[in-house]
Amino acid sequence: MQAAHKVRSSTSGRQARRPGRPAGGDAAVRESLLETARGLFLARGFASVTIRQIAAAAGSSPAMIHYYFGDKLGLYRAMLDDAFAPVAAALQRIRDPSSGAAPGIASLVRVYMGMLAANPWVPALIVQEVLAEGGQFRPQFIEHFAGRLAPLFVEALRREQAQGAVRADVDPRLAAISAVSLSVFPFLSLPVTSKVLGLSIEAEALDRLAAHTTRVLLEGIGVRETAR
Repeated sequence: MQAAHKVRSSTSGRQARRPGRPAGGDAAVRESLLETARGLFLARGFASVTIRQIAAAAGSSPAMIHYYFGDKLGLYRAMLDDAFAPVAAALQRIRDPSSGAAPGIASLVRVYMGMLAANPWVPALIVQEVLAEGGQFRPQFIEHFAGRLAPLFVEALRREQAQGAVRADVDPRLAAISAVSLSVFPFLSLPVTSKVLGLSIEAEALDRLAAHTTRVLLEGIGVRETAR
């Protein structure tokens, strides 16, 4: 129990409360549980953390987790839902023109990398619980995130291909994999690259990183001006 409170303190900076319904209303209760779960999942892994431990560290009760999220997988899914919301909205504009101007590839890369910078726990948890063999969240991630968002990203690439911005010989599916790889790896490698290369994802540094990533991607798949 002391370990749970220690993680709670390190991830939120607030004092643990006695079990019950935290003050501040429904939004505060839900956010407290999400914030606590993020810290515990990163520190111990999804399989090693129980609903009871999350609730105790958040100063709440298991009943609140069941009320808001259903179960532990539901809590994990809600964490990613909240994080991926800006990316999902940008991709949805591609399919629904009435919701606003469809973003281009450069804009999508910037939104995606901005999401990763705002939620640095996302890449690590995806590696641990989705990509690793036996990952507990892989089926749900495929169904609710990759299976829903990846086709929209491929659609965006096909749109730019039809408009002459992406080379005709490029497979949009492979280009989507390249785009995600280029965007995610800097965040996965940050514990090393921040020390040996001084890499940062703060403010202007993130803008430069996103611009560089976009340039590298489009140099590989884009139509050169002289070839148009």
